[in-house]
Amino acid sequence: MDDNDFGDFGSDPYEFANVIGDGDQPLYPGCRKYTKLSALVNLYNLKAKHGMSDVCFTELLILQGDLLPEGNTIPTSMYEAKETLCALGLSYEKMHACPNDCILYRKKYEDSTNCPTCGISRWKEGKDSILKEGVLAKVVWYFPPIPKFKRMFRSHETAKSLTWHAARKSIDGQMSHPADSPSWKLLDNKWPEIGNEPRNLRLALSFDGFNPHSSLSSRYSCWPVILVTYNLPPWLCMK
Repeated sequence: MDDNDFGDFGSDPYEFANVIGDGDQPLYPGCRKYTKLSALVNLYNLKAKHGMSDVCFTELLILQGDLLPEGNTIPTSMYEAKETLCALGLSYEKMHACPNDCILYRKKYEDSTNCPTCGISRWKEGKDSILKEGVLAKVVWYFPPIPKFKRMFRSHETAKSLTWHAARKSIDGQMSHPADSPSWKLLDNKWPEIGNEPRNLRLALSFDGFNPHSSLSSRYSCWPVILVTYNLPPWLCMK
């Protein structure tokens, strides 16, 4: 793998190459089960699952480093762990939103305190019906997709897979990939400037609500929005 595999990406063009190196580096000399990256991802999943604080997670990393053999590569702080994970493109933005989902408080609405559509306040209302200024009524967590798309094209193998739908030929007349569907062909005919470039991404959008605490009595819910890249071969995009 050479420098040309990565191109210009973010403020540090070698940042993603470093992450790939972490994915190949053993957690400690002779370790075959975990790499530096896989161990960190598993530990971070535990942090998220059990609501561990940043301070507690830092202390856990320090303890893990002491328990593991000398020469281990486990990060020693939450800050160092975040630096590694953010290079994977897992960064996010928090956007203030109208409780009725009318607008996002950004751009021209950035300094607004009431929704221009429904008039409801940006701030949360307490049990005493008094607005708690500074306490947001609703927040949307946004994971920008563009950095992830760029990262997909940085790998020769993944970039080749993204044009698989155009290179392969369906000879049995069966619909074995979304590219065989009438919707895909309709898009190609209606917007040929998109259909003629096989590297253009075809995305499927799906979302649904779920209660993260598995409690029917709780009103709290999450509504993740999931994008699936249909360019990939069926054994990847249908996985």
